[in-house]
Amino acid sequence: MAADFHIRCGTPDCDWGFPIPDLTERHLDACYTVFRPHCIARHGLDERDLDARMFLDLDGWTLTLFK
Repeated sequence: MAADFHIRCGTPDCDWGFPIPDLTERHLDACYTVFRPHCIARHGLDERDLDARMFLDLDGWTLTLFK
């Protein structure tokens, strides 16, 4: 399965990225699923914070978590 898209973390100087073969809901959900634990481990998101929202910027191919 080749990845046609690579979504990066929107935090400056962060090296996290996630390759996905297409932008279907199934693959985007997989990306979101691994992004949240990344934000907990690397960016100090409280794992109990369920109000934090993700923003996918397809112009910049970044995913950002807003607290």
